[in-house]
Amino acid sequence: MDCPTCHKPLSSESLLGQTVDRCGDCDGLWLDDTELGLIVRQARPTVDPVRTISCRDGVTCPKCEELLTPFNYAYDSGVFVATCTSCRGAWLESGQLELIVRYRYGSSSTRRFENALVDEMWSYRFPRMLLRSRLLSSAIALGYLLLDIGFNASVASAFSLLLSLLLPMACIWFPDAMGNLKGVSFGLGRPKITHSTPGDFVAIGGWLLLLSPVFVPLITQSVA
Repeated sequence: MDCPTCHKPLSSESLLGQTVDRCGDCDGLWLDDTELGLIVRQARPTVDPVRTISCRDGVTCPKCEELLTPFNYAYDSGVFVATCTSCRGAWLESGQLELIVRYRYGSSSTRRFENALVDEMWSYRFPRMLLRSRLLSSAIALGYLLLDIGFNASVASAFSLLLSLLLPMACIWFPDAMGNLKGVSFGLGRPKITHSTPGDFVAIGGWLLLLSPVFVPLITQSVA
């Protein structure tokens, strides 16, 4: 293939695992379909590139010889590359790949903002994961059963305890599904649940029920 701007033969080279074609004179780069996305996802910015022209008018595809169409990468990057509507290849002027990588990776201030946002989300996500932890709730329920079997040595007592654990465990394991239940009275007749309840509140209620055998005796002794 020949360079669409210099009309000199392109030379093949390997770039981040992809075989691309580059012009030795203008440093333009021809990428086949899907190669641009694969390269950009692996590349990391080094230095701020010198902004070059977007794309030239009248440039034809080195494979199809059809007129290339300007395309704003990612629709809002401001980097206009010449693309072929037939073979879906892309012609990048010198420096455009670096601009695209810089756009995708973001500036240092953008990265700091993203990191701060991730930290804030994690600070909320971890207690929420703990609130809905099936492993922790199962360990506590198993501890109750082992203590009951050790003290009472009764199958009937262990079965009764297991039944009492079903509701709090269901609230912790399936808080969203339990929160969407309506028209349920739990055998009390009235009042009935008429509105959905946020899943986190359901999980909190499940933990209160699950830990009540521990905290209720403590509260009773402190009051007495």
